[in-house]
Amino acid sequence: MSEGQTVRNRWIVVLGAIMIQLALGTIYSWGTLTIFISPYLNEVKELTVFVFGVGLLSFAITMIFAGQLQQKYSPRNVAILGGILMGAGVIMSAFMTTFIGLLITYGIIFGAGIGFSYVCPIASASKWFPDKKGFINGIAVAGFGAGSFIFNYVIKALANPTNLETTDAAFLDTISPNIPLMFIILGIIYLILIIGGAMTLSNPPEGWKPAGWVPPPPSEKSGISGLEFQRKQTIKLPQFWLLWITFVLSAISGLMVIGSYASFAKTTDVGDNFIYVIGTVDFVFIGSLAALFNGAGRVMWGLVADYMTYKKAMLIMFSTQAILMFIYFTTNINALYFAVITCAIYFCFGGNFSLFPTATTDLFGAKNLGPNYGIVFTAYGIAGFVGAVGVNLLVTAFGSYLILFIVMGCMSVGAAFLAYLLKPPNHK
Repeated sequence: MSEGQTVRNRWIVVLGAIMIQLALGTIYSWGTLTIFISPYLNEVKELTVFVFGVGLLSFAITMIFAGQLQQKYSPRNVAILGGILMGAGVIMSAFMTTFIGLLITYGIIFGAGIGFSYVCPIASASKWFPDKKGFINGIAVAGFGAGSFIFNYVIKALANPTNLETTDAAFLDTISPNIPLMFIILGIIYLILIIGGAMTLSNPPEGWKPAGWVPPPPSEKSGISGLEFQRKQTIKLPQFWLLWITFVLSAISGLMVIGSYASFAKTTDVGDNFIYVIGTVDFVFIGSLAALFNGAGRVMWGLVADYMTYKKAMLIMFSTQAILMFIYFTTNINALYFAVITCAIYFCFGGNFSLFPTATTDLFGAKNLGPNYGIVFTAYGIAGFVGAVGVNLLVTAFGSYLILFIVMGCMSVGAAFLAYLLKPPNHK
């Protein structure tokens, strides 16, 4: 195989990865979807948010098995299985008119489809790009962050083509006939994107490496162990649990903001009877813009990891995220400030999804990245469920978003501290 052909082939894998992740990232479109689904089901958003939470949990649990399966049956085949499950779950949602029904189709089945497909392009692309693993991990999952930017508007156009306000008397009667067709169209689009992208996935020949590339030596400073661990060995290592808890703390911080930024901006400070001044902002636009920053953060933090190691990148990112959390309550100054800080938090949050697979590779080896990252990613399942359903519980308990964001800032500080303690294992 010539060098030119190798380069061409490995970049095709990245293109396929982006196609797959664009579809998978629509799980973050729940904030837009629930505007239509909640009245359609005649349920309050506080209840329907459990569909989102269960979807994230199903996603993370399924990845435990997907990592092993893609290694045995190839990333292409397992990604196709995920695409079929995801598309079927969304299409079946067209026939659901109850909360429980949607919880099964758009929560469990949809989430499982994402779980099967998600790890496949990461595992495949990382093997083709050991020389640019942080950057490629970022690109491979950038579509996941940016997918909701596109599909927020697709969902809105399909469900509410006349742009009625939710307070309009005709809103429910207008959108109700559109919901089933919306799910069917979305399901077909997801099937095409995922199966089409999956056809590009492959693994390089055993022992392949890019021409002229020399693997970096193991060292504590770089965080590279130079060892290959199977999953059953990985989960016995203290480094695994340190990395896992770090992921939980960082991801919860970002997910809490994703789940609450709009409701926070519309709240009233009871003590001062002060209405938050940015309550009239177009939250679909801000959410979509933030999704782009989420995608960009995955690429940029991956690049930072390539230049200065994943550990230093984590320390910078978690510290930045902590500062943003501590000042977030001050964003009532104006809408632009609110949008900038929200997008910055999304930018940091996106970095989790390039830094943690990079850390998993450096700590536990590239050969078993799929199985090992599949188990590391269960941390996101925990964080996702708590982040999705815990905002209202915490705000009610604390009586203020201020306390919520301070707690999130402290969690980010905790993530930075644990990342500082992280050292590569030096023996099996």
